Amino acid sequence: MFLRIFLFGSAVVGLLVVALVWAVINGQYAAAQPTPVPSSSASGAPAPSGSQAAESASAGASAGATAGASPSVEASPPASGETATVTIANSNFGPDITVPPGTAVTFDNADSLPHTATEGSNGIKAADALFDLQLPAGASESYTFADAGTYEVTCTLHPQMNMTITVQ
Repeated sequence: MFLRIFLFGSAVVGLLVVALVWAVINGQYAAAQPTPVPSSSASGAPAPSGSQAAESASAGASAGATAGASPSVEASPPASGETATVTIANSNFGPDITVPPGTAVTFDNADSLPHTATEGSNGIKAADALFDLQLPAGASESYTFADAGTYEVTCTLHPQMNMTITVQ
């Protein structure tokens, strides 16, 4: 009797392990990461995290999310060679950004999964997409946003990954 219970329990646990491994391999499960706590800048506004924080600090300006609005970070324009970085982690582009025209936005895939940075939404490439960057794990690619406008960005491999880049 105990042997049957043990064998049944082992089979159930084995099945759960196989299902978890399958989900991880297919990118449907990502380990939870702690939510970063925003730090305060001299102006009292929350400072952006990651590479955007470094860019803001080096430019001598601070950018922050608008209170009560959707998560949006306004990138401050560098003095020359305008650039911004979107770091893809945990199958997420991160917050929406606003950049000036002529900014080269680098999409840095810090995930162990391949992604794309494609103009479109919900995993569907826009019919007249201006960019469709293939980003293997650990890769980076850039696109220069020359014209003002609102650009929807999606990952064609993971439709839940979406963000907006506003150029103004």
